[in-house]
Amino acid sequence: MNDPRERKDFSRFLVHLTRNTRGIKAEENLINMLDHRKIEARNFHCLFGPKIKKMELTKKLKKSFKTVCFTETPLDQIFKLTVEDFPRRIKLRPYGLVFWRDVLLEKGANPAIYINGDGTNLNKYLINEFDRHFKNISALKGLKNNQEYYQEIVHYYSLINLISDRYDFSWEREWRCNGDFKFKYRDIVTIISDSPETFLEKCHKNLTKNKMNYINRIPIISSRWGYERVIDEMSEKLWNMRPNK
Repeated sequence: MNDPRERKDFSRFLVHLTRNTRGIKAEENLINMLDHRKIEARNFHCLFGPKIKKMELTKKLKKSFKTVCFTETPLDQIFKLTVEDFPRRIKLRPYGLVFWRDVLLEKGANPAIYINGDGTNLNKYLINEFDRHFKNISALKGLKNNQEYYQEIVHYYSLINLISDRYDFSWEREWRCNGDFKFKYRDIVTIISDSPETFLEKCHKNLTKNKMNYINRIPIISSRWGYERVIDEMSEKLWNMRPNK
């Protein structure tokens, strides 16, 4: 049997796309990520998010539910997630970082779990289970004292979302990683930018020479490029970085 990882409808990569936040453009956010080598987990993305916001939990416990999101969408289809009329509350922009899927697995990332909210009672069951686990719990330490796998419980609930006729994003092939995602430059497969040349120029203006020594080695592609052009860019970068003989 052929290796199923060779299927064209699945990607070996996971992509984190940025967005505009609090007056800061997505491109600036991406440069900040490269500067600090970190993607901050700022939001709850799970079914229980509204409930968690209202609960009297410590900042540490609330923070543990926040995740960094990635998509398994193939690279030549990424642009479809960033178009202006895309029916999504959070508007993603064509700027991001691409990582090897295997690297994310090693760091504990998991596919988001989507359950059917119309044809089953799973929704009610999971909310009841969540309430049971966090009854009289306000701090991570309290959960630890009551549950052997306390971290896994938090991670599990942070992965769950509901799908219905009005809300279905399961086709995004979303992955999540709990807490801030820290990375090394060598973990990055490629950088996505709307205008690769312009983006590189802005990196030179905003990042130190030492950091640019690493970033100059990373391919920068556009989300609108097809696979052939992506391969050309990545191959050319590797060729130019080869040692002289």
